[in-house]
Amino acid sequence: MTIPARAIAAVRPQASPGVLGGAAVVAAVFAATTFLLPSVASELNLPIGVTGLLSTAQVASFALAAFLAGRLLRPRRRLHYGGLLLAAVASLASGLAPNFGVLLATLFVSGLGLGTLTWIAWADATRFTRGLGDVAAIAPVTAAVVSPIIGWVIQHGGYRTVYLALGGLALLALFLPVDFGDLPRIGRKVSGSRSNLALLAGLAILSVGGSGVFIFTAATAASVQGLSPAAMSWAVSINAVFGVVATRLTARRGTAWLWLIGCAIPTLTIGVIASQMAFFVAMVIWGFAFWMAVPAIFRMLAERSITPSERVGDAQAVMAIGRVLGPVVGGLALGSGQFARLSVIGAVITVGAVVIVASVERVRARTGPVA
Repeated sequence: MTIPARAIAAVRPQASPGVLGGAAVVAAVFAATTFLLPSVASELNLPIGVTGLLSTAQVASFALAAFLAGRLLRPRRRLHYGGLLLAAVASLASGLAPNFGVLLATLFVSGLGLGTLTWIAWADATRFTRGLGDVAAIAPVTAAVVSPIIGWVIQHGGYRTVYLALGGLALLALFLPVDFGDLPRIGRKVSGSRSNLALLAGLAILSVGGSGVFIFTAATAASVQGLSPAAMSWAVSINAVFGVVATRLTARRGTAWLWLIGCAIPTLTIGVIASQMAFFVAMVIWGFAFWMAVPAIFRMLAERSITPSERVGDAQAVMAIGRVLGPVVGGLALGSGQFARLSVIGAVITVGAVVIVASVERVRARTGPVA
């Protein structure tokens, strides 16, 4: 836990250590998923497409928790520590699961804790000037640190060891202090902005296209590029490092759609072009562009909200729903190993998000602060 904590401290965030630690646990779990699926498929003798259901189950409960917590609850220490404990116990149980069905159930439970922790972190971030950028930085910082470790553990200990390690990480995060501001309970009182609804749809579509491809990145790297799990882990780490750089910057108003194009192109490239150099370049661009675009869209949501934290739970929920559908769509596109088809379909879906966000930015530039 100390290495990720030091890396996180390097970006000088304003939130409390416990909030950032919880966000780091969530980021570590999702960073591990792309490595875990091929290992689960191999050890349990399952098709790689079927293992995408593990991500679907986990993210489905994540979406449910993020949405309900965002509407019904306020950040509280007891809620934060409860989310961590639930995630820890579920991860440990995943490492001990005797079969695929039990593993599916434990990951569904894990998602409830992870969704709660994510909502808390993003809602708390709205209290600070650069809070959204600070919390956004946690995911790539954590991924950059843990990806090489996970790649090594997968090769030498298998997927069970990874789940046990993630459970231990969540338990360690219980010892970090948390501090929350006075954030309102949202309830049903939300802004009537139609453009915000369009942005939420865009985030969902972005998540479908991106996660559908990214969840099978390790399998793509091995089959199309001939990369080992260790080499793949460094690609993910580099992707995350450039994501950290992006979170320290602020996209210019009206350019979120351009950064989304920067997500669509790598999505297409990694499964179509059989070149390790092109793969690494695509991962760099993808990491940077994604973390330029998403915080910019979150700021656009806040601009048309009654309170800055109003749409945080909704945004996390719709992105999680996208990550539920993404592995399903990706698994169907992938079939028995059609990686080029997977990339093409993922890119086309991502372009849908580009169109929506570009339209909202154009309308807002024309109509001003009321759309």
